Amino acid sequence: MKSEVIVGDNRLQITRIFQAPRHLVFAFWKQVDQLQQWWGCKDTTRVECAMDFRVGGSFTCVMQIRGAGEFLYKGIYDEIIEPEKIAYHADFGPTTTRVVVEFVDQGAQTKMVLTQVGFPAQNICETVSKGTNESFDKLDTLLANQVLV
Repeated sequence: MKSEVIVGDNRLQITRIFQAPRHLVFAFWKQVDQLQQWWGCKDTTRVECAMDFRVGGSFTCVMQIRGAGEFLYKGIYDEIIEPEKIAYHADFGPTTTRVVVEFVDQGAQTKMVLTQVGFPAQNICETVSKGTNESFDKLDTLLANQVLV
């Protein structure tokens, strides 16, 4: 399923329904080996992450992006309510954005809503929107394979 994407006023919201139970979708966010499998846009060739998945803990992901080089993404977890919500501040170098990811149980499906605010410019928000949506495409494929097993 494709995402519903809303971009405006330096704010991004992506809503997507995954064909997997909530606990499984949440696990792909909290376990570094699983996160590395789907994080990054479609041109990401490698992701290396370190994470301390707890409130006050941090994460750092280094992505190798074909044609663009290396991109560093890091942040600090502000709130974790398993398996309902993850909130963190994401450091984009010159700016920090606030990200809230909500996981809504829909039986065999999970509605995930990512909201990110605080972009310094609309074009950055649009670029992040595209890359995040491409990440969710990869997550969707991984989850489908998990559910089939």
